[in-house]
Amino acid sequence: MIGFKQTRFRVRHYVLGCPLTMTPAEIVVRSGDPASIKCNTLTNDFDTLRWEAKIGGKTSDQSSLTWEVNALEDWDIEPKCFVTIRLSQCFVTPVITVYKTPDNVSISEHGPMIEGKVHQLTCEIINVAPVRNLTVKWYRDNDTVHTQMFNDSSVTPVNVSSTLSITPQRNYIGAHFRCETELHLGPNGPETIPTTSSASYIIAEVQYAPTFNEGNYSKELTLGENVTFACSAEGNPTPKVVWEYKSATNVRETTWACQKTVSITRATYDNAVEYKCVATNKVGKLTRSVKLRIKDIERYDLSQFTVWSQLRIIIIIIITILFLCITVIASYKHEKILNPNPNPNPDEANDGSNIPMNTMSTEQA
Repeated sequence: MIGFKQTRFRVRHYVLGCPLTMTPAEIVVRSGDPASIKCNTLTNDFDTLRWEAKIGGKTSDQSSLTWEVNALEDWDIEPKCFVTIRLSQCFVTPVITVYKTPDNVSISEHGPMIEGKVHQLTCEIINVAPVRNLTVKWYRDNDTVHTQMFNDSSVTPVNVSSTLSITPQRNYIGAHFRCETELHLGPNGPETIPTTSSASYIIAEVQYAPTFNEGNYSKELTLGENVTFACSAEGNPTPKVVWEYKSATNVRETTWACQKTVSITRATYDNAVEYKCVATNKVGKLTRSVKLRIKDIERYDLSQFTVWSQLRIIIIIIITILFLCITVIASYKHEKILNPNPNPNPDEANDGSNIPMNTMSTEQA
């Protein structure tokens, strides 16, 4: 058997040393579509042309021979075009890329979203090839927020995934996230980049700790005054709101929707305490307070005065009492001087007897 000397060339154009050309030298074919490549020899001094392949192999003594398949489904097919010139032969191999868009692209998430904590969305891409040409883009509404490419050299369809890390805020509620795959197949690929998009993942809920619409404050009341103060909190899940304070008979609570109100009727000194509003949900806990002070204009607290101030007040009180006593005594003595021997009964005799003194009338005389 006479052997042949073989030389292999992988070409895009005519390769010096092997008088063969490919038209086209590189093709991009969607899996299942037909494909064809024409092989031409540049010399008339040849014996045969031959295509060697798993599918579509053939031989000819013509200067042109076309390899073709009706449905290309072999992912690593490498057809070779051989030319035999006398006792030697060479061959060239075209560059063939078989691609497949994903069967499915979808987004999965992992548990409830909590405000301020890193959360991951995963884009699941099923049965795509070739991965080295794949680009995944993430969108929030219409804005690109992340792009990922792959270095996998596999040419057969595989499942891959892309992860997007987000730190959700409560204003993310209602936001649309989606992932989109693109197969960038170069100048020989389709004019329009093959694209597959997931359904929109809509953030329906972001959990967050309670927040109050107002902060801590103090309030001063007059003794006997009525007062009402309320507490409500925002959060997801809806917070449980409770008031903590020293109970009293004149204090009552009412609830309306998510608001709890404390009402005090005819405030007393027992009501001058701190009232704490505590809001709690599964994400967190928050407390705010209201401090009440009672101001009574008829009651003085001697503890506010210094020792000398208190002593001064006591001295003033003593002096006032002494002055009143002296005034009463002096008034009594003055009355005695003006009327030293008062005669309360003018009908009694001046001689000290009890015989009444009657004036005889003229008729009796």
